[in-house]
Amino acid sequence: MIIGCAPQFVIGTGLAFLCSQPISGKNFFRVIFFIPLMITPLGVGYAMKMVADITKGPFQPLFGSATVDTWVWSVDPWASRFVMMICDSWQWIPFIFITMLAALENVAKDHVEAAQVDGASSVQIFREIIWPQIIPVAVTVLLIRMIEAFKLVDLPNIMTGGGPGSSTESMTLHSMYIWRANDMGSSAAIAYLLLILTVVVCASFFNYVVIGQLRKAKA
Repeated sequence: MIIGCAPQFVIGTGLAFLCSQPISGKNFFRVIFFIPLMITPLGVGYAMKMVADITKGPFQPLFGSATVDTWVWSVDPWASRFVMMICDSWQWIPFIFITMLAALENVAKDHVEAAQVDGASSVQIFREIIWPQIIPVAVTVLLIRMIEAFKLVDLPNIMTGGGPGSSTESMTLHSMYIWRANDMGSSAAIAYLLLILTVVVCASFFNYVVIGQLRKAKA
């Protein structure tokens, strides 16, 4: 979750920042970046499973030329996790992108133009002017993404079934498996643990960051 969400936020915010600049064709890229979010998780899982197929997928010639066409990523724990993170990122980066793009486009232009007149660099403008204004939205996006990461079921269930072993088995997927095995107590325990992680920890983190920013702004 941590390794997956952090790069997703960086990539999504970077794409949003690029599309908020006065560049040609940005409306086209906005539509292209938003398309994966409109596909159902089941569709993403089956599509990515076919794409990642080394023997029949679209990248088969590439793997064949590299003489690794007999390698199976689904039996390697870390390779399975890596493929899962790529699929999850392809599905959720558009959500971060479209939300952060809306936040960036609502930044006060007067402050940015004044900083440019004073000779501030792009990095200074982003760090001192843009970022403080969009950080509440950024924290909210991160929390939503973290909660969704805890609820991940579709991709590992379709692509690997939680395997090899339990290397790609999320907490929610494990809860579903043991619920199917009529182990209601363990399934309920995992559900309560997820409740604590997603509600208590995430809400506390959100309040800490937002209240801290408000106090910093007043100071």
